[in-house]
Amino acid sequence: MARVFVAMSGGVDSSVAAALLLRAGHDVTGVTMRLLPGEDDIAGCCSLDGVRAAKRVCDALGVPHYTLEFSQEFEREVIERYCDDYAAGRTPNPCIVCNDRIKFSELMRRVALQDADFLATGHYARIVTLGQGRHRLARGVDTAKDQSYFLYRMTPAQLDRTLFPLGKLTKPEVRELARSFSLPTAERPESQETCFVPDDDVRSFVRERRPDAFVAGDIVDGSGQAVGTHDGVPGFTIGQRRGLGISGPGRSFVTGVDTAHATVSVGPKSATVARTVLAADVVWSGAAEQRVTARVRYRGPEIAATATFRDARLALRFDEGIDAPAPGQALVCWDGDIVVGGGVIEEAS
Repeated sequence: MARVFVAMSGGVDSSVAAALLLRAGHDVTGVTMRLLPGEDDIAGCCSLDGVRAAKRVCDALGVPHYTLEFSQEFEREVIERYCDDYAAGRTPNPCIVCNDRIKFSELMRRVALQDADFLATGHYARIVTLGQGRHRLARGVDTAKDQSYFLYRMTPAQLDRTLFPLGKLTKPEVRELARSFSLPTAERPESQETCFVPDDDVRSFVRERRPDAFVAGDIVDGSGQAVGTHDGVPGFTIGQRRGLGISGPGRSFVTGVDTAHATVSVGPKSATVARTVLAADVVWSGAAEQRVTARVRYRGPEIAATATFRDARLALRFDEGIDAPAPGQALVCWDGDIVVGGGVIEEAS
């Protein structure tokens, strides 16, 4: 029997993870991170509503529940970085940063101080054991829900102390288990938006915190001809079609964001397609050169490529064009089901 702290967001997935570990005979404690200050009314993993839901589940299971204050760390490590990236014309992924900087670093450190053997979460991912007892991150069995993309930065030391009880389950199976356990979150809907951005209005959120980044400029076509205007580049991303406010023959997509000149470039969809993607801030456990499959966004297609890791940079040459890789997004690579690593996209061509 292990002493396991379960990171509980108030959703059905982490609730079932706690119930499964308890049924397996572990000493289970629920812990919820309070990420947003104040009496917020946002429904999601960052909210008071999530805290209350997690507490109800732990009461139903008869296990302790604690709420830990992380709002300062979340503001500094996730929200500030998110706003800085958008102000610089990049497209961040705050869930990856939260996992890397908060959940599997600071939360894991704090529960270790409580003599926890493991930190468990409701992620749809697996930890597999390879030769010499090495733990590696692998995709979840449910390919429609697999979340290994968001966890690619996990270190071997973190994997040694993590449990993913849902890794071999599908979402329908998890829902059915929640009902069988009579969990109060069994029918709770999933949160699909960035948890700290009200109404998922990125531009309004960033504008409030980085007003100086909103400099009006031109929207230009491939020849440099102005075809429209904008009131600031934050929130524009490569491949974007909606919200451009321009008209003309054919559909236009964002092909580039130039913060120095406050310019947004547009063109046909074909102009957003790349064959080579370069990434920095890399974590890598593979060979210096190897075949992989890779994605540049969570719901994007997974395409075969040749990966080259050299001088702390990762270069991928895709077998076919990949649609709209954007600076700031995560480039994640797999060898079969095993996550090889990834990094933050710098450029594509």
